[in-house]
Amino acid sequence: MHLQIIIGSVRQGRAAKPVADWAFTHAKQRDDMTVELVDLKNWPLPMFNLPKSPAAGDYEDEQQQRWAKSVERADAYLFVCPEYNHGYSAVLKNALDYVYAEWGRKPAGVVSYGGVMGARAVEQLRQVMVELQMAPIRNAVHIAGVHQKIENGAFSGDQRDADQLQRALDDLAWWGNALHWARRTSH
Repeated sequence: MHLQIIIGSVRQGRAAKPVADWAFTHAKQRDDMTVELVDLKNWPLPMFNLPKSPAAGDYEDEQQQRWAKSVERADAYLFVCPEYNHGYSAVLKNALDYVYAEWGRKPAGVVSYGGVMGARAVEQLRQVMVELQMAPIRNAVHIAGVHQKIENGAFSGDQRDADQLQRALDDLAWWGNALHWARRTSH
């Protein structure tokens, strides 16, 4: 099972990168998945410049085709996203909207922080996941006081954070394997 941890913020001084590095370090210690870190900072996907709706398929844009191949590689996703103004980031919304079929029938989880530990961002993101035919997992990682846990550019989660991440990774592994098998046998 291949997990992509997607960094859903590109702001300067973002906490998302150290948090994603922490999640990546934990995930790569597992023997039930391979893990890839995907930083949206390395994917400058222009907004509103596609000739067709991604839901129609048949991607003509080269950047869109490359993004689709990247997304398609994963069996599961873990989005690391801050809560901005009671929602998740525009860059993450754009990345989700840039392709369509490649997200489908795969589990997705969220690590979030910010206002009310990112709960509103997680809830909004889950609605979009459902529309993209993903399978949002129940267990999210809600980090309290994220900036107090970053020192010298590294995030050190407490035991509560680590326990939440472990539950989310367990769920992603289970659902990722089950849905991987289901996708392979339903064609």
